[in-house]
Amino acid sequence: MSETLIPMMIVLPMAGGALSLFGKIFPSAGRPLSFAAVFSILVSGIIAAGFFSQMYTGGRILYALGGWPEPWGISLVLDGFAWISVILVSMLSFLSGLFSLGSKKYSAVYYLFLSLLSAGLIGVSLTNDLFTMFVCFEIVAIAAYILIVYEKSAASLVAGFKYLILSSVGILFFLFGVFLIYREIGVLSLSMIHQALETPGSGISGRTVHFALASLCVGIGVRTAFIPFHTWLPEAHAFAPHPVSALLSGVLIKISFFAMVRILFAFNGAYLYTLLLWIGALTAIAAVLYALAQSDAKRLLAFHSVSQMGYILAAFGTGTAAGFGASVFHALNHALFKSLLFLTVGMAVERGGSRNLYAIRPLGREMPLAAIAFFSAAASIAGMPPFNGFASKAFISYAMKGSPAYYLIWLTGFLTVASFIKLSRIYLPVRPTSIEYREKTGFAAAVLQGIPLILLALLCLAGGVYGSSVSRIITAIIEPGRAFSGPALWSLQKLSTVLYLIPAGVLIYLSLKTPPGKAYAARLRRMMPNLHTVLIFFFSGLLIFGFAVY
Repeated sequence: MSETLIPMMIVLPMAGGALSLFGKIFPSAGRPLSFAAVFSILVSGIIAAGFFSQMYTGGRILYALGGWPEPWGISLVLDGFAWISVILVSMLSFLSGLFSLGSKKYSAVYYLFLSLLSAGLIGVSLTNDLFTMFVCFEIVAIAAYILIVYEKSAASLVAGFKYLILSSVGILFFLFGVFLIYREIGVLSLSMIHQALETPGSGISGRTVHFALASLCVGIGVRTAFIPFHTWLPEAHAFAPHPVSALLSGVLIKISFFAMVRILFAFNGAYLYTLLLWIGALTAIAAVLYALAQSDAKRLLAFHSVSQMGYILAAFGTGTAAGFGASVFHALNHALFKSLLFLTVGMAVERGGSRNLYAIRPLGREMPLAAIAFFSAAASIAGMPPFNGFASKAFISYAMKGSPAYYLIWLTGFLTVASFIKLSRIYLPVRPTSIEYREKTGFAAAVLQGIPLILLALLCLAGGVYGSSVSRIITAIIEPGRAFSGPALWSLQKLSTVLYLIPAGVLIYLSLKTPPGKAYAARLRRMMPNLHTVLIFFFSGLLIFGFAVY
């Protein structure tokens, strides 16, 4: 395909979002224009899909906007890593938008900012320079804030305010890192920065570059939401509209992580890998403990977003090719099953009239499709075969074997199973429901909301059944020329791990129902960070990265 189509991946969602605003001027055309906005996001993904053969064979396309080459102009780069990112953003943004169209409570403004969020994330994925990345991150921040507070409830306004504070502070550190690297090297192109750092005798100050990298990692760390930069996420994901929660967890934190990886590669930041390994492992175990203590269904899922980012960060922090591949594979899998979880749990919250998972009546009989999709996603995140979470967690275990941090990830697996046994009460047991509780859903709404559930559930299943093949393709795209290596997924030894994973999860869940277990949960809920402690967490993280670099 022509390289001139690369900027269209960003332009089309922005144009679709602008088009949706005409729905405020012409109300009768509002619905078709909202459909057009959502489908414009899909077109970006279709354009990216056309470059698959080039990406699979190790292609890399550099496109200079306006014909101005680097370092004077803005360049977009489409390589395997960027290609995977664009496909992920387009697919999940489209499915979240399609799900949203099943409800009439979202206005033209919602679809405008949904489109802007998608365009900003695609921009982050494609840009080859730090300042344009900064601009795209700001577009993402503004769009995400509007979407988080869209329902204007008191809780969502507080959650959005907390996100805005941390996002603003984080992006200031990112901008400071941009300033440091430009002052030292004189360019902002990631490719040219890497070339300058690789040039012997360049006279570049290593200390300045190191502190620039630390500032950039801290700035992106807020968006990636690993501990201690996670404090905005539980409230933002919990109180945003359900399709937005799916998009924030499925896409925003993944694209931010991918951006951090690109920066680490450009800056030769391998010396930070051990730090990231341990931050990831501690994030996984600490967040899942908080998740176990929650009674709010969506907040429980939000803490699991933090925990699963710990898996991804820890695998990457191994510094090995197998760890990098496992990290990207799990990031993609998590995007699928966590988006599905937020959509299905959101449907249960809407139908059940409560966010408290102990107050929601079992809805499996009323909502069989949502129940099946929920259990597919729950089995995926718990690492159950034959779903995708089982495959990518097996690759993570393979990459981390021999590291002491592996045991924290291993323990997190049991706690994750316990969490989703607890959450499954919203759909189980399946009991007859009196007719007075039943709600009729229009056929069009049922189709629009059912399609994303079915597609995501099938992708979760396919990612597990064909896990080795999918991982092999991902490896070929992101690391051209590297031979694929990984465990035998369907060996008796690997499958036998499930035999003790489920009973251990059940025992942990039952222990939570005892008086000491209930006291533990109440204590952890009281320890939730508030607005007074959010910045303390942030600056603690800054010191950790600062001392690691020094």
